[in-house]
Amino acid sequence: MEIGGRSLVFSGDMTNQNSTLAALAEQVDLLVAHHAIPEQAGAIARSLHMPPSVIGQIAAKARVTQLVLSHRMNRTLGREQAATAQIRRAYGGPLHFTDDLQCFRP
Repeated sequence: MEIGGRSLVFSGDMTNQNSTLAALAEQVDLLVAHHAIPEQAGAIARSLHMPPSVIGQIAAKARVTQLVLSHRMNRTLGREQAATAQIRRAYGGPLHFTDDLQCFRP
């Protein structure tokens, strides 16, 4: 989506199995990615969601300006430091963990 000269991409629940999100998010100002599972999640959870390492790889490949993690669940709450470490292996840009009703400017 583009609004006021800024670009924004939202990812829903996905695994990025087809490697399409990086192309969609290429050089966007703000990528909002779901953060529903921790890195050590099992196969069933990974069949529905991206772990932090994959989110970081996508953000880096797409060269996004800013990454916002949303759709946080009980299994990821309180694990921000571990998720950040995994994401930082690939992506070094601004990173935010959201709470409901938070606002961000791209």
